[in-house]
Amino acid sequence: MSKAQLWKQRFFYGSTDLAGNLIWQIVGLYLLFYYTTVMGISPAFVGTLFFVVRIIDAFDGVVYGFLIDHTHSKYGKARPYFLWFGIPLGILTMLLFFNPSFGGNKTFQLAWISLVYTLFSLVYSGANTPITAILPSLTKDPAERTNLASARMVMTNIGTAIIGAISLPMVAKLGGKNAEKGWMIWGIFIGIAIIVLFLGAFANLREQDDIVDDSADAPEIKGHLSIGESLKGAVKNKPWVILSLSFILLQTFWVIRMQTAVYYLTYVYQRADLVGAFNGLVIVAVIGNISIPFLSKFMKHRNVMLLSMITFAIGEAIMSFKSIPLLFAGNVIALVAMGAAFSISFVMIADTVEYARSEMHIDEPGILSSVPMVGAKLGMGFGGLVSGWLLTWGGFQATAKIQGAKALTAISTSFVWLPVILALLILVILFFGYQLDEDEIASAKAAKEDADKINENA
Repeated sequence: MSKAQLWKQRFFYGSTDLAGNLIWQIVGLYLLFYYTTVMGISPAFVGTLFFVVRIIDAFDGVVYGFLIDHTHSKYGKARPYFLWFGIPLGILTMLLFFNPSFGGNKTFQLAWISLVYTLFSLVYSGANTPITAILPSLTKDPAERTNLASARMVMTNIGTAIIGAISLPMVAKLGGKNAEKGWMIWGIFIGIAIIVLFLGAFANLREQDDIVDDSADAPEIKGHLSIGESLKGAVKNKPWVILSLSFILLQTFWVIRMQTAVYYLTYVYQRADLVGAFNGLVIVAVIGNISIPFLSKFMKHRNVMLLSMITFAIGEAIMSFKSIPLLFAGNVIALVAMGAAFSISFVMIADTVEYARSEMHIDEPGILSSVPMVGAKLGMGFGGLVSGWLLTWGGFQATAKIQGAKALTAISTSFVWLPVILALLILVILFFGYQLDEDEIASAKAAKEDADKINENA
């Protein structure tokens, strides 16, 4: 593959997560704020809604992974899902911010919000599970796979920065004094962008055919298993189990942090004017993304994640001091660390897929690659529940410009200290539980590919 083709593949692979994160970041950063302050809905109801929907659809990523493993089409296994689910996801993005008043009937309005949010979450999994599942099929080169994962996260953080930096100004510009109208129009723009990006990825990405080892002494690779057999195999994959638990915790604290950032700036610092600049700083996470190919040459993937968690916790702790320069400095440190953490986590997932194939002789990349979606859903559920109920416990009042001391404590706990605690918990889990040797797996894979080439030339 030429350099131009490599960069084209990196761009369009990254564009899939750019599309997914345009809406994911709006949901993570602003949907709780939109529902509570614009729509006037109780934080407890919203938090409970987020949690219930996450429980309902938490494992739909596993189902989509199973479907991907058993999909046979001229477009490949994972690639068709960008077409099948990209368009509905764009439409549901628009509907998230289209909320009829139903003549003032609050029950109908809450039912509508609940229905649209549930459908959005189910469709989101269908569009995003194949992003991770397709990675092992885009290239057989471990180094290029790391480059693709980094490209994905660079594009992700570009989308995150766009949403964080300009959403509130765009809503104000598009709606004037009518915030509800501004959010509705902004939702339409984002929905169209999502559709275009997923269609572009579908049109330009190509899956490579699996290399089949048909030598006499080759171990039998089990594929096309039932969903029960696939899950049993996954549970026996200890590195995958440890990584799955860590990813759920990672997504939980990240969602809590995202959802409460606007509250932290608005009510703890009394500087709502800084929200756009603060959230827009997520672009610095690109530094963490592009550091992964370099760090992976000198450190085990697990150790890169451990370093990322320590750095993140330091950045969060710095933000607890009441100082705007320290607030922004701590944010930069935490975001760079998270850029590295998310990038390396996708590489580690690919490692566990390869481990299943080389050590357990099971080829089910769809099921194993559903980890990010399951983690994201459970993380949003737990994060939304904790955020919403902490605000309620603190006595948060959406109509009050000045919040009470208990509410400020609840906001600070959600934004700073819960993420620190969970990041350190991930560090402990990975340090003592994750023992996969990616060098050994890569060596076995290289030996297999050399044997395949010899067989082809024989």
